[in-house]
Amino acid sequence: MNRALAILFASVWFLPTAAAEVVIVQPSEPSAELAIPLTIAVVSALLLWRWFVPRQLASLQVAFEIEDDLYEVHRISRTVVEARELLSVREVRKGAILYMMGMTGILLLIAELMFDPKTFYQPNLYLIGVLVGLPIVVSPWETLNAQLIGVGKANIKAGFASRLGRLTTLPLLIGALLATVILGLQLEGQVSPQWIAISMLVFMGPTIIAYGRIMGASWNVLLLNKWRSFRGQTTAIDPERPRFVNRLVAVILVLFLFTMPLTALNGIVTVIYVITVEPSNTEAMLNYGG
Repeated sequence: MNRALAILFASVWFLPTAAAEVVIVQPSEPSAELAIPLTIAVVSALLLWRWFVPRQLASLQVAFEIEDDLYEVHRISRTVVEARELLSVREVRKGAILYMMGMTGILLLIAELMFDPKTFYQPNLYLIGVLVGLPIVVSPWETLNAQLIGVGKANIKAGFASRLGRLTTLPLLIGALLATVILGLQLEGQVSPQWIAISMLVFMGPTIIAYGRIMGASWNVLLLNKWRSFRGQTTAIDPERPRFVNRLVAVILVLFLFTMPLTALNGIVTVIYVITVEPSNTEAMLNYGG
């Protein structure tokens, strides 16, 4: 997965920039050239699903810290065949489908920008919105269910109470979103971009909290162990001596892990500064500084 992110960032880095006016091609004006981005995205997504994802999940393991520098390690998969079997499990398959939907939407957007950054086919834009939007909507709901109900409890009970809880959390999440929008409308008389951002922050809150809990619990362990892997050392989490590719991925992860807190702090400080001081270049600071 980490190598997929690295390839994605590299692709975005080399995208062409365009200052000309964007043209939206209507569905009534189809052509063979307009189908090329979709073809590239579908082929890339199939390769990602059939080849890349299983190989990234091969040799998958989970480690629990018992004491300082002492871990209980459980190996989940060893081979690509076992990784494919893992992906066939119902709960894993649901998450993998959402992941592939989001990646396919991003790949389609990248293909559109790489092929012709000034022209977009309208059906492809709608498709990008669906492929990226559905995981964005489902992710906060599922993470909220996991934190309030618990995945294990829901599987054990598998009864009316757990299903009712899952059906209740979605209206609560949508209600919090609408309440934030209404609050912004009452305070400012209109739905400003600032309140739209606050509303989306409230809606994505469960995902942000869950991600923060996971990264907060594993950040130090990951950073130290990946740094040792980059240096060619074996660790309790990675007992096998890392190869060149593993060491390359490890140093990329170290850079990401090291800069993540700095990036988050920069974003928080930038938003606070813009709200309190209101500088003349507010839009530029929010676009590039935070």
